[in-house]
Amino acid sequence: MTGKSLGMALVTLAGVAISVVFLVFAGKLLPAVEMGVHGWAALVLGTALSFLVGGGLSAILVIGRRRGYDEAAHDLYRARFETDPDTDRDHPRG
Repeated sequence: MTGKSLGMALVTLAGVAISVVFLVFAGKLLPAVEMGVHGWAALVLGTALSFLVGGGLSAILVIGRRRGYDEAAHDLYRARFETDPDTDRDHPRG
């Protein structure tokens, strides 16, 4: 694991830890609230639909990439930008 990857992993873990600590302490401050059957059904359906939409969009992205649907956009980008070997940075052409 490179230093950059390790740093990103540590920052991510720190963010998750902070979120969990916040949830634990904030949850204790809230009054006791009960959710009915309709509330649980809405929560489950909303979560499931969110995962389905996210998975579907990810699948479209992967399928489009594998079939070459986005090559025109890449070709347009390559035509407009080129890599400068001296600075190793992208810069607009002409």
